[in-house]
Amino acid sequence: MTRHRAFKQSGAITLLVAIALVILASLTSFYSIRSVLVDQLASQNHARAKQAQLAAEAALAHAQAMLLTTPIQDLLNHPTPCPKGLIGLQWQCSALGLMPHPALPQAQLSAIAARDLLTSPHVLTLHASANMAGQHSQALVRESLFAPTVAPAPTLAAPAALVLNGCVSESAAAKLRVCPLNSQGPACANSVKGPAVLSHWAADTDGNGSLSSAEKNACLALSAASLPGGGSQNGPDTASPRSPCTRAAWRSVLGDITDAQLQAWSSAQERNGLTARSTPARTIYWIDSPADWQDNVGSVDNPALLVFSAQACAQRCPRIGVGVRIHGSVLIDSGCNDDKMRGWQAGTIEGQLVVESGLPEWRSGTVLARPEGRNAYILNWPQGIDATRLQRIQGSWSEGAP
Repeated sequence: MTRHRAFKQSGAITLLVAIALVILASLTSFYSIRSVLVDQLASQNHARAKQAQLAAEAALAHAQAMLLTTPIQDLLNHPTPCPKGLIGLQWQCSALGLMPHPALPQAQLSAIAARDLLTSPHVLTLHASANMAGQHSQALVRESLFAPTVAPAPTLAAPAALVLNGCVSESAAAKLRVCPLNSQGPACANSVKGPAVLSHWAADTDGNGSLSSAEKNACLALSAASLPGGGSQNGPDTASPRSPCTRAAWRSVLGDITDAQLQAWSSAQERNGLTARSTPARTIYWIDSPADWQDNVGSVDNPALLVFSAQACAQRCPRIGVGVRIHGSVLIDSGCNDDKMRGWQAGTIEGQLVVESGLPEWRSGTVLARPEGRNAYILNWPQGIDATRLQRIQGSWSEGAP
């Protein structure tokens, strides 16, 4: 009886051990299969993520090709919400219409071109993304480029307060103040750092082909009372024709920046909702209206550029209200026609005044040269960059989730 019971107990233990071994083997097999499945899923996810990244890179390459073959201003006229992190009225974001990639028909491709309209309108950041239909896989790549939307302006060691393409004279009872850059102290403090007046043309009254001191002095006829800060009045040494008008004054301060570039820049700021009173404030104004200007614009920290175009000056160039204050630069395209500026009046310009003609019988105005006066259109162009073509910015490429 005892031996039979012992045999039964031994059999039960053996059965339990066998069952345990079977369960252990099953668990081992289950976890092995699960591990294989997890590895397969991870491999598939990695493959899908890689495929999405390749598709996003293809979208980026497509967008860059569009910028090379289509006028950039045309591509920037398709407003779209800006990518995350680009906040403020200064950000212009445009959708670039991309065609499906023939090798990746399941990929939904998109690209957005973004730029800061205040400080870097010549830098486009492309945000290209891909979404793989049915795979829940997406990717984003970014890269910045220098674009020929605005040309670089020349560097001027000491910009003159008043730049002309002609002569200047005062009307009777004129109220004028023209003060050069100061090395220190307040405006008109006689610590001169640059010229008060610079003209690119003077009349060769004796026709000998050169300009004497007497001819230049007769051309630049501001009185000492109108130059309270001192400063020189500089004119050309060589006589030259003024017709056809070569816009020498314009080129001396703006370089190769064109009318079309400034118009497009001004329009983009206006469309984005930038105004003289917005935060941040508008900085570029292209003005075709012949009406006199009555608004204060610009500030010490954010100077403005006002360009009164040839259209605005078709009959007579607009005047600036006597009580108006402008921080920045004022350019007047008077087309080398002195009569369009005859008897001109203005308020206070803290920066620089550039006139593409003379200023005969100038009645009123204060022009105080300021070192920050040209900052509205002075852009960061690294040395060696060709500003006439599209170029990648080294080190700007990045990737991540949309």
